[in-house]
Amino acid sequence: MHIIESELNIFNKDLSDTINKYPNKITKNISDFIFSKSKRIRPILLILTAKALNLDITEQLINLSVASEIIHNATLIHDDIIDNSNIRRGRVSLNIELGNNLSVLSGDILLSLTMQKLIQCGNIEILNIFAKSLTKMCIGEINQQFTLNTITKVEEYIEKSQYKTAELFKAAFESLCILFDIKNKENIISFSINYATAFQIRDDLINILKTDKTKPSLSDIYNGIYTLPVIFLAEENKGNFENLTKEEIIDKLSTNSKAINETKKQIEKYADKAIDSLNFIRDNQYKDKIIELTQNLYKAF
Repeated sequence: MHIIESELNIFNKDLSDTINKYPNKITKNISDFIFSKSKRIRPILLILTAKALNLDITEQLINLSVASEIIHNATLIHDDIIDNSNIRRGRVSLNIELGNNLSVLSGDILLSLTMQKLIQCGNIEILNIFAKSLTKMCIGEINQQFTLNTITKVEEYIEKSQYKTAELFKAAFESLCILFDIKNKENIISFSINYATAFQIRDDLINILKTDKTKPSLSDIYNGIYTLPVIFLAEENKGNFENLTKEEIIDKLSTNSKAINETKKQIEKYADKAIDSLNFIRDNQYKDKIIELTQNLYKAF
């Protein structure tokens, strides 16, 4: 992304230095995982937002961006263990490469490095925000485990998605507001929550549409995680859905455009909400890029 290329170079160097700060026998495995085909959407959006607001890219902002990326990767590693996934970002997942024991420790190391980076932000409130966020993310995952093979309401799915995904986005952008004493804090937080919600719905839809070859497809359904397309499908087949096998659910989704289209509408709905939250920012190339990335959540299908 050329408009913030220099800032991302600084970010990537800091990320690499942080990962390699305490060399050990699995450092290379962790580093290879983190630097393999990651979207880097959190640091990209944080830096773009700062630039759109005409803020300086300070050392504290880089620390915040690195912390956000590291904690995200830690949760991915732990998620792959829980889901028994064998592929992530087009490569063998760490739980397959290292085994569950070392994979758990890999995630734990990353969480400890996250705390160090957050402390370097120089504001105890930021550390508190992320601590609460991580707690809610864990609760979201716990709630998901207790609703496996269960059709929930749309509202419950959205709440779970916001706990699992939006909480980390929210923590990062709320911390951005604290670092720079941004007056339009509620707008920035609204952007982060709505963007992340759209992002998660899109990710769940991609899992069903099999359009991303870098991660397992249809794993959600086989693992009993019924996301929004399945919820909409169940609403269409009231009284009959519980009798369907997972293979029949997949078959119906492949031939049923209504549930898929309703899901796409939800992505667009939350993406548009995110964009509307940025109306207070004057037009500039950085805001335009944020809008483009947000619209791509529903346009790039």
